[in-house]
Amino acid sequence: MSRPGPTRERHHACIHPLTYKYFFRREQVGEIWALLGERYGELHAGGPFGIMEIRSERLILRATMGGNPITVIRTRHCTRADVEELHRLIGFVDDGADEA
Repeated sequence: MSRPGPTRERHHACIHPLTYKYFFRREQVGEIWALLGERYGELHAGGPFGIMEIRSERLILRATMGGNPITVIRTRHCTRADVEELHRLIGFVDDGADEA
């Protein structure tokens, strides 16, 4: 039996209405951050709040030092295609319940 992929939930406390938190199995977290770093840029970690973050032109990827869940914030340049690419990269299957 295959293991389920990541899940997500809407993050209503963010200014962007389509911000989500993606939850991964604990053993996947390091690999996921490595993939995100390869695709979207350098991972910055630390600071007074212990935040992990990758900033790209289209997405901001953020988590606390545990790395999970990953909050995905879409910038104004982000398109549906960008979200679909992210989903392919992390193995998320969109149920279509929300607009990308």
